Amino acid sequence: VKPYSADNFSVTRYHISEPYVDREIDGEQPDARLAAEEEGKRLEELHREADRERREQLEKAHLRGSRALKKVHLAQDRERLLKELEQMQNMDRMRRRQIVAQMPPQLFVPAYKRMEIKEEWQRELEFAFEDMYRKDRKMKGDLILQFEPQPLPAPSDRSQDNDL
Repeated sequence: VKPYSADNFSVTRYHISEPYVDREIDGEQPDARLAAEEEGKRLEELHREADRERREQLEKAHLRGSRALKKVHLAQDRERLLKELEQMQNMDRMRRRQIVAQMPPQLFVPAYKRMEIKEEWQRELEFAFEDMYRKDRKMKGDLILQFEPQPLPAPSDRSQDNDL
């Protein structure tokens, strides 16, 4: 610790010539009642402003809440509708499967395939007929060559009318 002595300090004898306190020239003082009324009005206005802001914030919060609730309800409705649609689609699919199962299988065969099946059936019938005819007559070979030509039946008046 450095020791300080009184010799280290300097002293001045300068005095400030101006007065330290200024006197107010206008001697009127403001009315404290008026100032209190103005301050009361200002405070009341601040309270009203704060109340209004709080009400606005509550309104905005209520609107945000109602919009969020609407969104939630819409999402729930959408989910429910999707589930119902899926159930309806499954029911429709099952009904269609049952209808298709009851349909005859010929409907699903293309036209050219049906023609081939008919021609094959006709050939099988012809072969069966030829085999049956041959067994009765005990013929061998081609039937067309073995048929004897038969005379045409006598024309009648009725058949001519139909031909005309």
